[in-house]
Amino acid sequence: MNTFFCSMFAFLSLASCTFLNDVAGNEYKLVSPKYPIDVTLGLNKKGGYYGGALNRYFGTYKFSGNTVTFGLMASTKMAGAPEDMKAEDEYFQNFGGEMEYKFENNKLILKKESGKELTYEKVKKIENK
Repeated sequence: MNTFFCSMFAFLSLASCTFLNDVAGNEYKLVSPKYPIDVTLGLNKKGGYYGGALNRYFGTYKFSGNTVTFGLMASTKMAGAPEDMKAEDEYFQNFGGEMEYKFENNKLILKKESGKELTYEKVKKIENK
């Protein structure tokens, strides 16, 4: 029984290290689905996320195992072209809450329980964050 608990602790510890070492501390650009606006996402190692679409957005996150939970989002409220505003609304509907994550080939894939996926490509490391 102790071996089982030690194995589970080791596995969860490694999963945490993978998220902090590979996923957090980077900025990403959304590559799928395609929108008429550029969408970015940054994840600092202190549990904060931020990004931009038509507006800037930010909040907090927590990870556990293979899931990441994004807390309530705050954003600026600038107006734009109707198609840009529609694209941003769709993105915000698909982002947030509890999502499964995978990180492979410098791509972060976030998946909602509904099956909606967001695929981001790593664009840069965040220094000192």
